[in-house]
Amino acid sequence: MAEQEPRWKETELRRDDIKKLLENTKKLAAMYTDVLKIKRTGWERVLKAQAKRAKREQEKNG
Repeated sequence: MAEQEPRWKETELRRDDIKKLLENTKKLAAMYTDVLKIKRTGWERVLKAQAKRAKREQEKNG
């Protein structure tokens, strides 16, 4: 039998699907970091307000 030519050409392997997934994960992580920063500042304000309220009540009762 004669040697047959390969039907498929060899090409370089590309994993664009993985690259896109990693880019999307990076974007999601950045957005989540922003959300956590916003929530942190919100909770810090709440805790400061509670501390001021407690201090005022102590002075009022004290």
